[in-house]
Amino acid sequence: MTHPHYWEAYMAQLHQYIQQQDRRIRDLETRVTELENKKTNQTNVERIDYHFDQLKIERLDGTLHIGLSPDGLSNIEDMVVDQNQPYREQSTAAPSQQVVSALDQYVATETPKILHQLSQKYNHQLSPQQMEMVINDIRKQLPDRVAYHMENRENESDLSNIEEQIQEEINHSLHEFFHKGDFPL
Repeated sequence: MTHPHYWEAYMAQLHQYIQQQDRRIRDLETRVTELENKKTNQTNVERIDYHFDQLKIERLDGTLHIGLSPDGLSNIEDMVVDQNQPYREQSTAAPSQQVVSALDQYVATETPKILHQLSQKYNHQLSPQQMEMVINDIRKQLPDRVAYHMENRENESDLSNIEEQIQEEINHSLHEFFHKGDFPL
């Protein structure tokens, strides 16, 4: 025989549990509605920056359309690139990109040599990771330095002087780095 109080207690507990679940479902529905409203309100894209100076194309297959919507593609004539003809970066790149590219090549080839010479002169060996960090730091600064010198140049044909000035700045900075002996790396 079962006790009547047992069933009453069980039914009361079950009723309480159902009420808790009902409240929880209503809370979750409210949160979902709020999130959906936020999502529709937050689709505002203010600005997109493209850094084409950092774009490296090794092989061009197909067509690349930058800044066009699918509707705008219908107005474009197909362009064919001759795969057998070598790509001439220097003739098509903007002057500042040419200088950055030349300086990047300088940093890649000459900076490790300079770092090695200075580490011997100042008797402070840099690990390969430290050398890589210094070289990458210089590379990151190249576009800004070139832009600064391009804005402050005296005439339009002054590109080789800009390249030489920045090479001197790099060499001077590396000497100062070792001379001060402050190696936070």
